[in-house]
Amino acid sequence: MTRKSYSVKSTWRSMARDAPGVALAMTRLGKRIRELRARAELTQEQAAVRARVDPNHWLQLEAGRTNPTLATLVGVARALRVKLAELFQTT
Repeated sequence: MTRKSYSVKSTWRSMARDAPGVALAMTRLGKRIRELRARAELTQEQAAVRARVDPNHWLQLEAGRTNPTLATLVGVARALRVKLAELFQTT
């Protein structure tokens, strides 16, 4: 029996980002994170330190230009002292 091996292209992450609705969801998430940070009266740098992410990554999150992992979102929620679900609520 011969097994086929498949290679995963290194662009799989960017392909997921191109799925319908993902860009809009990332933009909305970024706006929500910015809103919650402002409500907490934190600078972007302070929030990044609390979340244990690079400040540049925080900027990308708020701009909706990155697709965060669950671990990153948990850190963001903790930094902003909100429940994880609150990151996805609309106001």
